[in-house]
Amino acid sequence: QARGTWFFEASFPVFLVDWDGKIIAQGIAKAEKDWMTENFVPFTATLNFSKPTVNINGSLILKKDNPSGLPQYDQAYEIPVIFK
Repeated sequence: QARGTWFFEASFPVFLVDWDGKIIAQGIAKAEKDWMTENFVPFTATLNFSKPTVNINGSLILKKDNPSGLPQYDQAYEIPVIFK
């Protein structure tokens, strides 16, 4: 779930990076319910990728959609992952 304020037009970008920060997959998270709220909204996202062979650590990065392009509105949430 993500706050409705993270969505624009019911979506926001999602990235999967390897240990070195290289993007190995990216996609769009889509709201499953009304996103025009400040409350939490369930979402889904599908990322297709090949498992890294050198290091099993990486991160899933959820990025607040920022159609204005203004840096003061940029936000991201990084979740550590282990590729098994």
